[in-house]
Amino acid sequence: MEKSDVESRHDDLLWKDLLARFFVPMLHSLLPDLARDIDEKRDVVFLDKELRRLARFTRQHEGGEPDENRFVDMLAQVPLLSGEEPWILLHAEVQGRGGNEDFSLRMHRYRGLLEGRYRHPVIALALLVEPLSKAQARGFYRWEGYGTKVSYEFPVFRIYEGNEEVLKASENPFDWAHLAGLRAWKSRGSEARKLDYLKEMLGLLEDRGWSHADKAQLLVFMEGVIHLKEDASSREYEEWESALEEAREAGRMYVSIMERKGIEKGIQLGRTEGMKIGEAKGLQLGRTETARNLLRMGLEFAQIAQATGLSFEEVESLSGDQRPPVM
Repeated sequence: MEKSDVESRHDDLLWKDLLARFFVPMLHSLLPDLARDIDEKRDVVFLDKELRRLARFTRQHEGGEPDENRFVDMLAQVPLLSGEEPWILLHAEVQGRGGNEDFSLRMHRYRGLLEGRYRHPVIALALLVEPLSKAQARGFYRWEGYGTKVSYEFPVFRIYEGNEEVLKASENPFDWAHLAGLRAWKSRGSEARKLDYLKEMLGLLEDRGWSHADKAQLLVFMEGVIHLKEDASSREYEEWESALEEAREAGRMYVSIMERKGIEKGIQLGRTEGMKIGEAKGLQLGRTETARNLLRMGLEFAQIAQATGLSFEEVESLSGDQRPPVM
């Protein structure tokens, strides 16, 4: 598998966790009119079962089969002060250059199937993490023939665009995810620029009044989407690790790179012990037990799936009632 393919798969999981955790802040940033009407006394409910059922009816795709590692689909029920509970269909195109499918047509079909099956209004939103072709990036679907016309429009938000200074000053954690995505796009191909961005964002993140868990999620996300390549011989990389270690020792923040190194050692040990139990069965047991330990440590599903080699769904099934479901 090419390295770019591995990275796009990891980005898929990173975006799933990020959007699930900061779904309401995301709405405040991208759909503020809707967010102002949210009843904050009630929870947003992720409709993972409904979305999975929907997938059974959409196996044939216009323009070629989509690579599911390159996009994220989520369906959420949002409670409003009016008592209404509209559904939000969110599509995030994670790696634009890899997809052949017409995603505007896909959004149109999903909305039609959801409203037809469940008789429930659906609000759509698309996020583009990287640029698509002009034909693909449009936020509308049109078709007409012999007097029949179909028109469907939805908002499209481009992560790779935005004002960095405004995003840095924001108190909305989703805006920081936006900033990380924007900087990931700007710094592609330049490890030095990636490192500079991460150093600055680490310092700024510490000053935010968010919870430890929210900061942890954001730092892991930032490192993941910016894709800083580890080079132990690099003085700049050593300085970055030192900065993280100092933050950890001072009790200001967990350190995701350092934690991942420890996790990788633990995973390897789990795999070794599992193989001693008995070939594939033992290996699976080692991975499963390691995943349970990492869940108890509070790591996100995406991190655990990446570390253990289990699928996102397998990790989710092991979590039981410990964590809210994520699509």
